[in-house]
Amino acid sequence: MKLSDLVFDVIGISRDVPLDEHKMAQNLKVTFQPPVDQSERLERFVQNFKKTLIEIGTEIIPYEDALIPGKERVKSGIVIVQQGKGKDDELAIRSVSSLYENPVVGIFNEPPPIPDNPTLQETLDSIIGVLAWNLTHVPIFVEEDRWTVCTMNGAVIECGDWRHPKNDILNSLVPKLSAQVIPPKRDEIVYREKVLDPIKQGYGEFIDDFMNAANIWRDNGLMLAHTSIEDLEYRNRYYKRIVSRYLDHRTGMSYGFMVRQLPTDPDPAFELDQAPEPLKNANWEDLTINKYKGKDYSKVVLYDKEWIVHIPDVWVLSTRSGCNKTNLNPEKDILRLGLHEGDITIDTPKKISAAKCRPSYDTYAILAHAVGNAIIAGVLKSIRPDATFPVSLKENGLSVCHWHGYPDKSYPLPGYVIHGEENPPVSCSTPQSAAYALTGKLKAIEKNRTTNHDYRGDVHIEPHHGTNIAGSMTLTETAGWVDEMHKHAMTESTAAS
Repeated sequence: MKLSDLVFDVIGISRDVPLDEHKMAQNLKVTFQPPVDQSERLERFVQNFKKTLIEIGTEIIPYEDALIPGKERVKSGIVIVQQGKGKDDELAIRSVSSLYENPVVGIFNEPPPIPDNPTLQETLDSIIGVLAWNLTHVPIFVEEDRWTVCTMNGAVIECGDWRHPKNDILNSLVPKLSAQVIPPKRDEIVYREKVLDPIKQGYGEFIDDFMNAANIWRDNGLMLAHTSIEDLEYRNRYYKRIVSRYLDHRTGMSYGFMVRQLPTDPDPAFELDQAPEPLKNANWEDLTINKYKGKDYSKVVLYDKEWIVHIPDVWVLSTRSGCNKTNLNPEKDILRLGLHEGDITIDTPKKISAAKCRPSYDTYAILAHAVGNAIIAGVLKSIRPDATFPVSLKENGLSVCHWHGYPDKSYPLPGYVIHGEENPPVSCSTPQSAAYALTGKLKAIEKNRTTNHDYRGDVHIEPHHGTNIAGSMTLTETAGWVDEMHKHAMTESTAAS
């Protein structure tokens, strides 16, 4: 049994998800639209691009063969590369058969349109502007001595000499194309409309935590603000409608999230040889989950032992997809999300309908963090019932916070373990991110054995995307730590200069 299969089975994702760059490359199919810009630089770049894709096992399909017979639409599941900006009727987006299943790569003969010394928000706004105007999922900017890959989550990846692009294509570009930025479908979600009343249900302290954290993020500017689709520039109304459809008719895009995992008292895990007979003798080779007395159990390996651990329902309070995370309306912008009886479930607040609560792009990652936290708490409770982590989950719950920055290793967070730097660079809207979140947690707690710190949580780095901090700190404490870390880094930078 692979641990990644556990998170896929628990959340309800197909196991057919490539998790390393080489398998991602071999899983890709790419076609090249007839070029609309035949400049010498772009021609040479595309030649090297095609050659490298073939070397790493990606299937290149001639454009005519990629089309659905009798139609000017590219078959679903094929990446379309557009060479040059093109006129309105030349854009590759007009040839897709699926906005989600036909990623469009735009290759442009110019530097990225990002101002000098930009803020994070200025960088994001510049990239989103390019995406909205050219209708590409991944724009590539080619210069004489380098090339740059950008993504809709604000990533700017500066690559080396495009004459030798293999490392950059395999390790930076391929994961962007293979691990698609797609939210769960609404029909995959169980909605329970207007059942969340935080104050009456005893969540007032948690709501205060959200609001206090939001104030800190607003004041320091480190959590990117909401980007409204109304503020973007489009070639025409048709292309604006395409953007709206791609975003599931959201009013815009918001970045980062804040989550409070609700308190629960985890069952202590069983060592395998001390587990009840039905669990000890269960088929763990083929199954990630086995039932015993109406509960779901799985097997994990920690501290050189095999453990049978209860996989409970998990519930979190979460910021609503699309809201401004730094200017929250507590009556509308915080919902309850859970894995309940095998279903992803959203409880909407009293003052907003299910239609306004679209599934977050981060749903899979959030739930994977919550499940992983429950697993770790169960094992730690069996080893030492008074350990900080399970006690925190029982008494106050845990928090998970994502922002588009990275930890400063010279400003450590005691009891929290960093992981994920070696993973392929995917965003937290992907199934891969969910797998990396869960598997990384178990690696983190193993790594913590070499320290003198009581385990308090983990810092999950998503390369080219940002960081998830999950653990015993409140959201306010987490935002405060990031704020202090940033100030420390600025002071160090000033002193060095």
